[in-house]
Amino acid sequence: MLDMYRNVLRRFSVALSKGPPELKRQRSQLASQQAFLKRLCALVESVQKEGNQRKKIEHLKAQLHNPEIVSTNGEPIVLPLDPTILIKSINPEKSSVFASKLSPCLLAFQTANGKEYKAIFKYGDDLRQDQLILQMFQLMDKLLRHENLDLQLTPYNALATSTKHGFVEFIESIALSEVSKEKAIQKFLRQHNPSETGPYGIAAEVMDNYLKSCAGYCVMTYLLQVGDRHLDNLMLTKTGKMFHIDFGFILGRDPKIMAPPMKLNKQMVAAMGGYDSEHFQQFKVFTYTAFLALRRSANLVLNLFSLMVDSNIPDIALEPDKAVKKVQEKFMLHLNDEQAVQYIQSLIDDSVNAFMPTLMEYGHKMAQALRKYETLPTLQD
Repeated sequence: MLDMYRNVLRRFSVALSKGPPELKRQRSQLASQQAFLKRLCALVESVQKEGNQRKKIEHLKAQLHNPEIVSTNGEPIVLPLDPTILIKSINPEKSSVFASKLSPCLLAFQTANGKEYKAIFKYGDDLRQDQLILQMFQLMDKLLRHENLDLQLTPYNALATSTKHGFVEFIESIALSEVSKEKAIQKFLRQHNPSETGPYGIAAEVMDNYLKSCAGYCVMTYLLQVGDRHLDNLMLTKTGKMFHIDFGFILGRDPKIMAPPMKLNKQMVAAMGGYDSEHFQQFKVFTYTAFLALRRSANLVLNLFSLMVDSNIPDIALEPDKAVKKVQEKFMLHLNDEQAVQYIQSLIDDSVNAFMPTLMEYGHKMAQALRKYETLPTLQD
């Protein structure tokens, strides 16, 4: 299969080289992107070899002062993640390294039109599964909008440039782990969007964003059975939009035992005003409506998902003959709409009241604290 794709790529390149000037320019752009990726891979690999977190960040910023990291001839190149964007350089001062095993790098690209575009480049990570899930989220968002249901989702982009590296669009946000205490989510939203007339002192449209996005992602991650959900991979924007990142576990695979069907904890509900609040009831209505709407398009979702059965994506490749069925079962197509609503109601109750996720979240926090301790500078540094 790999040889076939290489042969197609070679023939495509030859065809472009023999075409009119416009096609030759496209061939040159593709070559520039390939060269840029090679330089970027070498850069991030060198960052990974540095010592503690501070040294990694310093090394990245020092290397990014070299203008030839992006382009060797000074010409802007097309950003592989988004072909509508031309990039000229990378701002070292606004770039950084995340405290993670593979040291993913946040890159602040300066575009040809003078704007900034931030993306994360991961080296040593297979992003094909993330890309698939995000594409399914984008599809579901379009299906919901087609039924006049805009749940304020954040369908950001991801691109696997190989099985070992790729880009993820960066969205300015904060992890829920940083605002997960009782009423802390409300405090965060109120701080950035105060309103004397809005609920809990928060601008009404921001609370609406929060309710809708929570509902949308609860349904979508349930259908695709996204695992390893913890408060470090649930993100919140200043405008109240909640979204998920990191999709290394799907279709029921989960390193956490007794994981709930939806990632919805008591702190998230407290931000809505608690179980008895009108906003929590509104959240549930959004959840029911989204589930019923996506059920009506189940055939399209399943047919498109079936195209990926032979893709060798990790969690699909484990049981390719069962992948589509696993998603199909979550739609509960044998139930009528009233029964489906009752079913989702039970999932919400089970998820909010689950004890094991609270215990696992505590364990995750301890592991994260130990990891940060290990990356602190020592006297030898």
